[in-house]
Amino acid sequence: MNVQSAINAGLLVQFVATNWNKGSNTNDLAGSVINTPPNAVVPGGDYKVLRTIYANDVTTDINTTNPGPLGWKTFAIVAQNTANPLDIVVAIRGTLTVWEWVQDAKFLLKPFSHVSGGGLTEDGFTDMYYSFSFTPSNPTGTFLKDLAAVIPAKASITVTGHSLGAGVATLLALDLAANTTFPITLYTLASPRVGDLTFSHVFSHIVPNAYRVANRLDIVPKVPPPLMYFHVGDETELVPPGNLKFDLGCEHHLTSYFDMLGALIGQQATYPLQADCLKGAPTTAAPTENAV
Repeated sequence: MNVQSAINAGLLVQFVATNWNKGSNTNDLAGSVINTPPNAVVPGGDYKVLRTIYANDVTTDINTTNPGPLGWKTFAIVAQNTANPLDIVVAIRGTLTVWEWVQDAKFLLKPFSHVSGGGLTEDGFTDMYYSFSFTPSNPTGTFLKDLAAVIPAKASITVTGHSLGAGVATLLALDLAANTTFPITLYTLASPRVGDLTFSHVFSHIVPNAYRVANRLDIVPKVPPPLMYFHVGDETELVPPGNLKFDLGCEHHLTSYFDMLGALIGQQATYPLQADCLKGAPTTAAPTENAV
């Protein structure tokens, strides 16, 4: 796995997580330019958001303070490298908090009907993926066709996500690899298990360039339970640093993943831990996945 590429992909996920609900739960991010020095996604370059992807969010009922109506929300982006128009990234954010995700997960299996013989996948991730749309309304069932239409014919696509978004990204990567001609690379951070053994075998055959990053103390990569569900992709296991507070939210937080990945390439100082995740910091509400 190219560690810097994994960080770069995650930074686009962080952009979605930070900006998805500014002023509206269906904030349209199209036209935004992403470059976040000194953690630039592409040093010296930018990504431009081509389209916003909306989903029917069924996982936020626990948080009664969540503003606005439940339902359709900004969940992902399609972004293009301005220096290389054939470099396309689809970045999918996680849900509101790790606690909420764990408590709302149903962990039941259903057929992944988008790929023939694709096995069974977790119903919550699958239903959310099936709801993907370029408009915040009932999906037309043509999302993959609509997505392919906005991507240059000879482009390569990187699909990436964190937490719940990583599970959904896994489904999208398989769908793209099986049903389009685009070369697909998948980077997931803190991904749960997504499907059964058949799904895992099919995925490994169709999406060989899949890289999964997991903190060994993060609970989310350990669910749903094994024997029914299996991981996919080449795993890179991260070891938490001594200054990271042992806390469910902090072990799972996207910035913690950046810090641990940065340590692998001597760039840990570039990606500092969130202040309330430092060992000795006062215990507060669990950090949200959308915080930076």
